[in-house]
Amino acid sequence: MLNKGWFSKFMGIFGYLMAAIYIGLGVMLFLPSVYPNIPGVLKFSFALFFIAYGFYRLVKLRTKKTEPND
Repeated sequence: MLNKGWFSKFMGIFGYLMAAIYIGLGVMLFLPSVYPNIPGVLKFSFALFFIAYGFYRLVKLRTKKTEPND
């Protein structure tokens, strides 16, 4: 079936990929040509949310990797 080590490594890479996607989506929302019909204040708030959530996921992954298991 599935190797447990391979699946764990895949999920770690997938976690970093999702964090990069959230940060990229937030940066993309700052661009004025993307979604021109949405008000700027709404785009700004969602962009900050996505960037903050992406960094939260990165920090959570890094601390989980460096802290010892209890």
